[in-house]
Amino acid sequence: MAFPDSIAVHDAFILLCSFFALCLKFGFAFVEAGKTDPKNVSNVIFKNVADTFVTLLAFFLHGYAFAFGEHNAVIGTQFFLTLNKTNMVNFFFNYVRCAVATTLALGAANERTEPIGYLISAYVFSGIIYPLACHWVWDQQGIFSPTSTSYPSQDYAGSGVIFLLGGAAAAVSLRVIGSRAGRWSPHFKRTEHSQPMVVLGGCLQMLGFLGLVIGTHPRVLDADEGLLLGLGTVNLLHAATSGGLYGLMIQRIDKNYYDLDSMLSGAIAGMVAVCAGVDTYMPGVAVMCGATGSLLFIGFRRFLCAVRVDDPLNIISGYLIPGAWGLMLAGLFSDHGALGGHIQVLGNNCIVALVLFFWAVAIMYPLLSILMCFGVLRVPRFMEKQGIDKMRHTLRHPHGTRKSLN
Repeated sequence: MAFPDSIAVHDAFILLCSFFALCLKFGFAFVEAGKTDPKNVSNVIFKNVADTFVTLLAFFLHGYAFAFGEHNAVIGTQFFLTLNKTNMVNFFFNYVRCAVATTLALGAANERTEPIGYLISAYVFSGIIYPLACHWVWDQQGIFSPTSTSYPSQDYAGSGVIFLLGGAAAAVSLRVIGSRAGRWSPHFKRTEHSQPMVVLGGCLQMLGFLGLVIGTHPRVLDADEGLLLGLGTVNLLHAATSGGLYGLMIQRIDKNYYDLDSMLSGAIAGMVAVCAGVDTYMPGVAVMCGATGSLLFIGFRRFLCAVRVDDPLNIISGYLIPGAWGLMLAGLFSDHGALGGHIQVLGNNCIVALVLFFWAVAIMYPLLSILMCFGVLRVPRFMEKQGIDKMRHTLRHPHGTRKSLN
């Protein structure tokens, strides 16, 4: 009886995890559509589908080369156009991670973004910003690689590289684009399109986290590797459970009602916070990561409302802040952190958090400012009030009636 090739089995496993990880991206699309006024839903779906293609194009042309090419600690210089015997399984899994980060980075300014400006920004983020950050932290030659002799850091599944980086870019977009028309008026009424769609999207995101975490594991067929995969899965679910329940209880005590959105968002914030060290945490530490991530989410959500930052999808409070917090926790509690005898990793993780944040700001702020100056980033106010779908996503007769597509 012939046994299957171990490399082929490993590759098939990573591909399967990649498919699950894609649920994180499209789950976010469902959440965004569910929290969007019906007059803008087509624009939301269009952006989330289109940026999937734009991200693949940018990652194929040069993004993967920048992220995993050899010969340099700052930027890769190999595998352009996936040449030079590129590992296609590794390419696809990392493309999925890039697509998730891109969706977070550009989805925050909901209901007021021009499609063309969105797609230009998506190309720059997925082709330059994310790949270089990925190279610094995850490539073996990167300056912050766990095997680096200079600045070793710990970010196992993307608390920093995916969620903090994407959240930082989202924060810049909110600053440049500004709030929705009339958002802080006492007469502003926010219309949620579909609560079931929000719940479906949240559940898909949690499923996607499983693919993201399990697929990151470098070896699945070695002795005892199954136990480590099980540990990562249990830690992720512990963080989701504690984060979701904390969010639910806090809102119940404060508002005297059960808030489904706070429970789902708290669970996701907890999963973001645990990702950096999920492979080595004890389950009790994972519970603490989830609970504290959820508390930070609720606290910063209120703070952003108080300072009038219009973040309807909670990207800053639900991904950026828990991502930065997750890096600090990994630097302290993981086996590769301070309590594991590697005291320098705690400081290095704090440096990584700052570097990733300011790297996103340094590129996205001038880019988005230029797009705003040319009028291709934010839709006009009259279009925002009438609905982007009506002006950008319908085939209309010159006199106002719709044309038939048949």
